[in-house]
Amino acid sequence: MANHPRGGIHHPSIDLSHIWALPAGCVLRPLGQGYNNLLYRLYTAAGDPLPFVLRVYGNHANPKYIQHEIAILKQLGEHALPFSLPMPIATHRGEFWALVDEGQGPRLMTLVPFLPGQNPDVRDLAQAEAAGAAMAQLHVALRQVQVRGVNLPKPYIELGKVHPLVPQPFEAMRAVGSLATKSDVARVEAILTRILEHEKLFRILPQQLIHGDFIPGNVLAEGSRITAVLDFENCAFNPCLMDFAIAIDTWCWDVISSGQEWPRIAALARGYRRAGRLSEAEIDLLPTGILLRNASVLMHLIGRFLANLSPYVDVEQWVTAMQRIDAWLILYGERLVACVREQMSAEVG
Repeated sequence: MANHPRGGIHHPSIDLSHIWALPAGCVLRPLGQGYNNLLYRLYTAAGDPLPFVLRVYGNHANPKYIQHEIAILKQLGEHALPFSLPMPIATHRGEFWALVDEGQGPRLMTLVPFLPGQNPDVRDLAQAEAAGAAMAQLHVALRQVQVRGVNLPKPYIELGKVHPLVPQPFEAMRAVGSLATKSDVARVEAILTRILEHEKLFRILPQQLIHGDFIPGNVLAEGSRITAVLDFENCAFNPCLMDFAIAIDTWCWDVISSGQEWPRIAALARGYRRAGRLSEAEIDLLPTGILLRNASVLMHLIGRFLANLSPYVDVEQWVTAMQRIDAWLILYGERLVACVREQMSAEVG
């Protein structure tokens, strides 16, 4: 279900030595992409690797939108977490970001250390269990983070605030005009209605800072050990179930409805139980959390399309994926809840 932003760095080399303590004429090689941001590994002009990664923001060029991320990472760095974090490196001026114009307008960039590891293999149950444990460990640390005076992203339940061009979720599919089929509009509205039915229960759950995007692409591993958790841009106050729901969705997507998803779900839950536990009320709302995450991404993609930042095919593909997840939850939502509840209640070995 991956989609990528259009428009990377125009030049394969760039001189950042006047901003950070880097050699002149660094060479950039793409390292990874998300919906909004791009990552580049830095090399010297001679081709030698440097221990740095350049993160280029694709949605905006306003530093205030990453202040919360930097504030959270600074505080998390004070905790003895068993994995690394992408701590931004200060510029010569002592700031943790830079606006760089390399010919296509100013781009917001941050520099972070290159962290060892690879994205987990979703088929590796030991890595899934380790990821679940890392998620719980991160939740424990995030409970102690103070974010007064920092503008945080909106909670997942606030679907009307995901993107400024999509203030009415039930009107989102109609906003794209004739590109959306009547069938797609009806199915999305049915999913939003099911989310709305559980909104009150969701809102009364205890909330805390969570990662907000705990997907395999934001985790690094070596063997059965998690070496790093990346990308805290979506860190906000939500029930802890949302990180777990996001992990289920993204760790199991390739095998959903095949029966092979259940060992992965159980592994994530076993791992989480090693350092934390979801409440009964949170486990009951996991199906809603999965739908809510998919609906939130859909609102974001529709907003990007309306802003001419993404093609409609991104919206179309996500609607198809969302309908597939919805069908799975209709058939197996109760089994999902039972599976996670069993693992969460088991004694830690």
